[in-house]
Amino acid sequence: YKTILSTDEMFESDKPFEVKDSRKTPEENVEFIQISAAIKDAMTRLPKREKELIELRFFKDMKLQEISDEFSISPSRISRIIKSGLDKIRNELVKTEAI
Repeated sequence: YKTILSTDEMFESDKPFEVKDSRKTPEENVEFIQISAAIKDAMTRLPKREKELIELRFFKDMKLQEISDEFSISPSRISRIIKSGLDKIRNELVKTEAI
């Protein structure tokens, strides 16, 4: 990989650079909304413990150790429960053709 040493070097290059527009297209927005709804729906069918741990880990940004301390379960067990829940969500999304 080449390291760029200055902005002048970027502008003087034979290969101009392009900054990608980070905004989503309308189609991407619709797809995001549909997938989000499908995930929420799939989460309603999870066992209470799996749903709760996934919410704490991914929606409340808690670390495994924090969740472990709160539930008195080892971090490795928390990780396995979360993985099981995520696998169920993924399978549900595939089954319903949401992804």
